[in-house]
Amino acid sequence: MKTMTIRNIPDDVATALAERARETGRSMNAAAVAALSMAFSPAVPKPKRDLSEFAGIMTPEEAAEFERFIEEDCERIDPEEWPGLPPSAFAPWPSHLPRPVP
Repeated sequence: MKTMTIRNIPDDVATALAERARETGRSMNAAAVAALSMAFSPAVPKPKRDLSEFAGIMTPEEAAEFERFIEEDCERIDPEEWPGLPPSAFAPWPSHLPRPVP
C-alpha cells in the first residue's frame, strides 16, 4: 500500500468529500480511498442478462410442438374475455384472406 499527499484540492471537492465521509460514517481518508478506488479500479464485468443460456435447449420436435401450440391456442379468442362482441368476431380467420399485418 502506498501513502500519498494530495495538494491543491478544490474547496468544492473537499466539501463533497467531507459530506460523503460524514454520510457514510467514514474518515476523510477512507472516503477518499473509496472514491479513488471506484474511479480507477478495473471494471468488474457485469453478469450477462440475456437468454443465451437457453438458446438451443429444445429439440426440433419440442420446438415444432411449441409452434403448433402458439398457432392453435393464440388464434383462439375467449368470448368471456370480450363481452359485447358479436359472434362473428370469434370466427376463425378465413384461410383464403391474407392476414392483417400488426
